[in-house]
Amino acid sequence: MTDYKEEQTNELEALQSIYPDEYEEISTDPGEFTILIVPDEQDGDDTYSMKLHVKYTETYPDTLPEFSIDMEEGELEQEDFDAIMAKVTESAEEAIGMGMVFSMASTAKDTLTEIISFNKEKREREAEEKAQRELEAEEKRKEGTRVTVELFTKWKTAFDAEMTEKERIEKGLKKVEPKDLKPTGRQLFERDHSLAKSDSAFVEDGDVDVDIALFERELNISDDEDDNENDVLRNIRSSD
Repeated sequence: MTDYKEEQTNELEALQSIYPDEYEEISTDPGEFTILIVPDEQDGDDTYSMKLHVKYTETYPDTLPEFSIDMEEGELEQEDFDAIMAKVTESAEEAIGMGMVFSMASTAKDTLTEIISFNKEKREREAEEKAQRELEAEEKRKEGTRVTVELFTKWKTAFDAEMTEKERIEKGLKKVEPKDLKPTGRQLFERDHSLAKSDSAFVEDGDVDVDIALFERELNISDDEDDNENDVLRNIRSSD
């Protein structure tokens, strides 16, 4: 017949020796105590620790003890806390029939350390990925848009139109639409040579052709005479 009290007492003595600072006795009959669990690795300034609370049943270790886990420092996501509880329960069930508290405490410590390490690496990885994305975005911004012939032509057309409008505003000119521009005689002539032919249709028999060069020579002679008269007037005024 199994002496449960003796086995429980032997385990309590062993636990007090293994965890001299972490073990805290609550009761001796039945055996009830807590063990402080501190992970091997902390997350920077964020520290974590928890307590494994164990209370022996009458038939322990042939049955599982009553136990719970409470966070002492730090906060865990519920899924992380549930993972620790599941691992500790599994280790206890595997040790049915013998002292199992040390195995439970070790499993709790290892699982907590793994969770802290995983979360720390995940956060650092996300920070690196974010920094890389920001760096790539900055490099892309500095690189700008690659200039192609099509883009340059489009820009040049818009720039010329902007400069023309600016010059028009500075000169106080009215904006003239292309459709409102009246063609000059020369432009009409160059555009449609039939205009010249249409003028000849109005020439009747007996009309005299006029030589424009004669008028130009007359104008030149008149200009010369005006210049001579101006010289005489200047001489008279100077003598006075």
